[in-house]
Amino acid sequence: MCHAFPRSILIAVILAAGPWQAAQGASPFARDVPTTYPRFDDAADSLTLVVAKLVATDYLKGYDCPASTIRADGGTTVVVCMNPAPTWFKAQVLQHVAGADIGDAFYAVTGSHYGAMKVGPTEPARLMLLHSNGTALEMVRYKSWPVARSRDGQFHLIVQGGLAHWLPCWTAALMQDIDESAFDADLAIPRDEYDSRWAAQYASFYKVGADSVLPRYEIPVASLQQGFKELPMAAADFSCRQPEPVR
Repeated sequence: MCHAFPRSILIAVILAAGPWQAAQGASPFARDVPTTYPRFDDAADSLTLVVAKLVATDYLKGYDCPASTIRADGGTTVVVCMNPAPTWFKAQVLQHVAGADIGDAFYAVTGSHYGAMKVGPTEPARLMLLHSNGTALEMVRYKSWPVARSRDGQFHLIVQGGLAHWLPCWTAALMQDIDESAFDADLAIPRDEYDSRWAAQYASFYKVGADSVLPRYEIPVASLQQGFKELPMAAADFSCRQPEPVR
């Protein structure tokens, strides 16, 4: 039996379900919380670059560091794990930049020496490079970068400590001076953070004041998007290696 529903009722149902539930119907990657870390093939998988906001995250179960064991000779075998368990996260896509379309929302897995990414209303959205094997998504390890939103609604990568190491080298040409008046957010970092992390190698990327330090450059995400229209994702080298010195 078929029933026809007025347009106003259908809209009300979608709004009541909320943006995440509506996005689930549009994206094959937004249906289920990952329970394992799938296999990905760098050579065959498709790539996607998006600006996304984290909604939730947690550690995958069953990937904890193995406990110490007693051997037959009475000795103890201790396993030291340098990384915590991998994580899953779900995120809302705020801007599709390049590559395969993954819908408006997605679940993905990733790993990091630093553990799970932070989630919360004050946490910035992030530019993320994602692998897809056709059925699951992986945020490539360490290939994400926080972005700031200007007053006109555009996203910008604030350059901290040099260009993001995983972006193609041609993106360095997109850097431009930050116009502080274009942002509501305070982009300054504490002086002690600058002194301990950035001053030795990256002083040219900052404007230094008495009490705080302001990053000097940003890259508009819209410029990245345009750049990838001219250079397909498959042809982009997602690492900017410094040339070897001539001996």
